[in-house]
Amino acid sequence: MLASPYSRYLLCKRTVDDRALNRHVLERLRQELASPPREPLRVFEIGGGLGTMVARLVDWNLVKRAEYHLLDVDAQLLADARVWLASWAKSRGLACTVEAESVRIQGEPDIDVTVRFECAEIGDFVGDSANLPRADLLVANAFLDLVDVPAILPRLFGLLADGGLAWFTVNFDGDTILEPEHPDDALFLRVYHRSMDERVRHGRPAGDSRSGRHLFAHMRNAGASLLAAGASDWVVHAQAMGYPDGEAEFLRHIVDTITAELGQHPEIPPAGLAAWADLRRRQIDHAELVYIAHQLDFLGRGPRVESG
Repeated sequence: MLASPYSRYLLCKRTVDDRALNRHVLERLRQELASPPREPLRVFEIGGGLGTMVARLVDWNLVKRAEYHLLDVDAQLLADARVWLASWAKSRGLACTVEAESVRIQGEPDIDVTVRFECAEIGDFVGDSANLPRADLLVANAFLDLVDVPAILPRLFGLLADGGLAWFTVNFDGDTILEPEHPDDALFLRVYHRSMDERVRHGRPAGDSRSGRHLFAHMRNAGASLLAAGASDWVVHAQAMGYPDGEAEFLRHIVDTITAELGQHPEIPPAGLAAWADLRRRQIDHAELVYIAHQLDFLGRGPRVESG
């Protein structure tokens, strides 16, 4: 049982991300990891949450032997990650050894992945990147739109070994669509997107509603080489038997998140917001709501590491 409601949201989000991840970018990543093969692969994931990306990389045969460092600021989320990864491994017939700060996953064919958990805020953690381990692959999924990218990106690249890869996925890019349309959508979503641009977390700027498109320039300015990019839109809609898996709960979390944020803005009428939220929740209950968020994936090679 996952203790954190946010953990349950991340689990419901897993299938949404599975569909969204750009296959062109993913296949380029597969090619880069295979030639030459890097084993054991050293992976560093920022904002790794529940560990669903670990499972995905193993399930999709991108990672077999790896030292995987998973960083998140939420200690409860990391505790849930140890529980969930053990459950996932068992469901795949893989052996799993759980320790206080790590999980080791082993099985056929040739799978041996040790996940080490790091509980820290990213800005603090990379403050002294010279003393941190160097990674072959840096992963950030649905995370870079929550930080000040121009400030943090050069320090993130400091985590990479020479020739290391950066796979930045599901970066929000300024468009939220809800169907059926509502007369208040234009105002509500405009204010919601503006709140991303004004967000402050841990005393630092923490957001950009167009982080996806801006990453092209941010990566170039940080000295990275862009290898592939493409859309990774979230598209959630009902099927014949309703929403798949736990995606109705995912939608409820999205509506609740938007509602909670808008409730802090005086230009949003409280009664109108309450009516809007009630309607959107009823639409989810009746499998009527369609949700689309425009996002972008990137694969890059980090700046060359100067020797000596």
